[in-house]
Amino acid sequence: MDKKKKIRIWLPGWAMVLWLLVSLFSAGCANRGMGPQGGPVDSIPPVPLKAEPENGSVNFTGNRIEVTFDEYIQLNNVAQNMLMSPPQQTPPEVKARGKKLLIHFVDSLRDSTTYTIDFGSAVCDYNERVPLRGYAFAFATGPTIDTLETFGLVVDAENLDPVYGVYAGIYSNLSDTAFVSEPFLRVARTDSAGMFRIGNMRAGRYRLYAVDDISRDYRLTVGEALAFDPEPFTVDGAISNNTMSNDTASNDTAVEVPLHVLYLFREKQQRLYLQRTLREQQHCVRVLFSSAPDSLPIFRVLDDSVRFFPSYSQHADTVSLWLTDSLSILRDSLFFEIRYRRTDSLYHLEWATDTLRAIWRAPRKADKTPSHVLKPKALELKCNARQGFELNDTLLVLCSTPMALIEADSLHLLQVVDSLRKPLEFAIQKSDSTPMSFQVVAPMQPGQIYELRLDSGALTDIYGVSNVYSSYTLQLRTPEDYSTLRVRLNPAVANARIQVLNNKDQVVRELPVTDEGAYFQYLKADTYFLRMYIDLNGDGEWTTGSWTEARQPEPIYYYPNSIQTKSNWDFEEEWDYRAVPQLDAKPKQLIHAAPKKK
Repeated sequence: MDKKKKIRIWLPGWAMVLWLLVSLFSAGCANRGMGPQGGPVDSIPPVPLKAEPENGSVNFTGNRIEVTFDEYIQLNNVAQNMLMSPPQQTPPEVKARGKKLLIHFVDSLRDSTTYTIDFGSAVCDYNERVPLRGYAFAFATGPTIDTLETFGLVVDAENLDPVYGVYAGIYSNLSDTAFVSEPFLRVARTDSAGMFRIGNMRAGRYRLYAVDDISRDYRLTVGEALAFDPEPFTVDGAISNNTMSNDTASNDTAVEVPLHVLYLFREKQQRLYLQRTLREQQHCVRVLFSSAPDSLPIFRVLDDSVRFFPSYSQHADTVSLWLTDSLSILRDSLFFEIRYRRTDSLYHLEWATDTLRAIWRAPRKADKTPSHVLKPKALELKCNARQGFELNDTLLVLCSTPMALIEADSLHLLQVVDSLRKPLEFAIQKSDSTPMSFQVVAPMQPGQIYELRLDSGALTDIYGVSNVYSSYTLQLRTPEDYSTLRVRLNPAVANARIQVLNNKDQVVRELPVTDEGAYFQYLKADTYFLRMYIDLNGDGEWTTGSWTEARQPEPIYYYPNSIQTKSNWDFEEEWDYRAVPQLDAKPKQLIHAAPKKK
C-alpha cells in the first residue's frame, strides 16, 4: 500500500508567530461556552424603598418628589406611560438618576387637591429593562387625601371589543359643555382589557366620559372617538347596584365595586380634503380625496387646448381625468383648477379652489409614445365568469378605460346544452356611475353552463380602441351546494336586523327580522357567527352615536355560539339575546385583543 505523501509548508518566523497567536485566540473563542456563563436573567422589577415626601402624604407644599429604589433604574417612554391626575397643562419633568426617580412640577399645584401619578411601565431596572408595573404615587395639597374610586370598561360600540389606551375621566361640573371646554377633573387610561380605574376621588356627583385623546388635552376635540355615560353618578363610599366582581388571591370572597360601561364611537363626520394628485399613466390623472364628498368637484384646465373625460369611483372619492388628445398626453406637466368641498377645523363643509399640477415621469428606457393615441391595441377586458358561479352573484364585464360605445348586437349570451348553444335574451345595465363596467342580466338556471361572447368591436373606449373577439364560460352552482339558515328571535325585537359574520367578524349577509325571523339562503358550507343590532332610526344600517344630539350608538348583541353549516342542509336557530349578558356573549374567536399603541 502506498504511503501518503506529506506536504510541508515553510513559513517565515514572523508569519509563524502570527499563526500561533491567531490559533490561540480562536481556541479561546471556541471554548468560551465552557467557562462561567453568569447567573439567570434578572426578571424582578425595581422596588421602591423610600420617598420624599412619603407616598400618601398630605399638606404637600413643594414642587419636587424623590423616590429611591433598591437598584439602578432607567425610564421608558415617560410621555406615553406616565399619567398624572388631575392632568396638568405642562407635564412634570421626570428624570432617573442612579437609583433615584426625580419628579419636578413645572405648573403650580391646586390647593386642597389629591394628586395621583400613575407611572404605568415607565420605570424599569437598568440592566434588563424589567418594568415596574402598577406603581402609583399619591399626595394631597390639603389636610386629607381622597381615597374613593370608580371602575369601568370601554368597548368599541360597533363590535364590543375592548379598547386600549383611551382616556376615561370625570367632571364635577355636570354641564355638557365641560367635556369640550375644560380638561378632566380626574383621569385614567384603559388597559389591554379595556378596564380603567379612577382613584383618589372625593365624595360627590360626577359625569363620566372617555375619549381617544389624540390632541392630548384631556378633553373632547372635534374628530376624536368618544363615549359618555348618559346619567351622572354619585361616589360616596357605598356600593352601587351596577357592580363588578374583583377576586383577589388572598381572599376567596368577591369584592363588589361600581362598574361603568362606556361604548366608544366615532361620529359620522370625516375630514374631507384633497389628498394628492397622481399621474401614474401618461393618459390619466387621478385626484384622490380623503372621503366621499357631498358634491362632485369642478375641474377647469388652465390651457383651453387640453381635453379630458372625467370618471368617478363608487363613492366619488377618486376622480380620474382621462386625457383625450395626443398633444395633452405628450405634455410632461398639466395644470388644472379644481373647485371642491372640504371641511374646516370644526368639520363644517366649505368650498375651496386650488391649482393642481399633474407631472408625468416616464420610466427609464420606456417608449414615451402614448399607447392609446399613436399605438392602438386591443381593449383590455375582464369578466367574473367562472366555474362555480354563485347563484346570487352578477355577471360583470370590466374595461381598463372608459367605454364610449357598446354594440349590444355584438354581445351574445348562450346556454350550453351538450354540444349545442342556445341563445338567451339578456339586458345590459351599468354597474355604477363609471362607464368602465356593465352587468349582463339574464334568467340563468342553477347548475347550467353559459357562455358570454363579445365579437370584435363590441366595445370601444374613449380613445377609439376596440376589443378583439373573446368568450367567457360560467357554470352556476346548484341549491344543493348551499345551506339555508333561519334565525328566530324569542322574544321578538322591534326593528332588529341580523348579520351573518365570518370568523374575522366581517359581515357576510344582513337581513331585517320579520315575524318569520331572518331567512338566509345560499350560504356556503362554513362556520358563521351572528350579530344583531336594533335599527332605532329605521335606516337599514347600523348608526353610530352623536355627541351633539346626546345619542348613544345603536345597541349591538352577539349570538354566543358559532354555527357550522353543511351543503344541502337547512338550519334554524332560536335566539334569546337576553339569556347571556351583552358583554359576555361575543364568542372568544371573534374578540380582538385591544392593540397596544407604540
